Amino acid sequence: MTENRMPEVLLFSAGLDSYPAWHFLGRPAGLYFDLGHRYATQERAAIDALSDAAGIEVEISDELRLGAWEAQDAIIPLRNTHLAMLAANRAQAVWCIGVKGDHTLDKSRIAFADMSAFITRLSGRPVWMDSPFWDMTKTEIIAWYLGQGLPTEHLLLTFSCGRTDGSVVHCGRCSSCLRRWTSLVNNGVEAEFEQPPWTWERVREFYVPAMRDGRYPDHRAHEFFAALATVGTAVAG
Repeated sequence: MTENRMPEVLLFSAGLDSYPAWHFLGRPAGLYFDLGHRYATQERAAIDALSDAAGIEVEISDELRLGAWEAQDAIIPLRNTHLAMLAANRAQAVWCIGVKGDHTLDKSRIAFADMSAFITRLSGRPVWMDSPFWDMTKTEIIAWYLGQGLPTEHLLLTFSCGRTDGSVVHCGRCSSCLRRWTSLVNNGVEAEFEQPPWTWERVREFYVPAMRDGRYPDHRAHEFFAALATVGTAVAG
């Protein structure tokens, strides 16, 4: 397989970032690793739905089972490093989607550059890992997608939620749902949630003061409060 690598591959999760990325990058081959994590069932259902609706072709692999390492907050240590190493067996360029402001241990410009150098050195083959969206926020990514005249209904087939009960309805009670709602409502798109994300108690107790106190980048705070303004200033107050 390594002797017949593709030019590029997109690590595809069927999320609100990776689906627009597929269009942005010119529809490259997709690759999904079922890690045995808590919401893999919903992600795979979303892949099936997007495959039927948009024609995206995604290789689904279960060769990497990291579910045992998943923390309560759904973080799997070194997840992107593991994904990059296996994806590098398939392609020279590996697209893994990060957005403006992302800066976790294994998802940042620096982290991806380090992984590229590390895998290149130890494999003896050039490997390049990057994201096309480092300079775009989630709201801006959705704006780009809609600006291309692409179907809103396809965008709503994506899955971006941390719920663990197998339901494909977004819970509205997790940070992923809050970011999804923010980016969609700021673009005038209404999406289904089991409960309205802006009524989540953590919005009032944590996110509002954290955004005001500068614990998040300015662009995150601006988009967060813009979204809250769409449902009434009392919520933001």
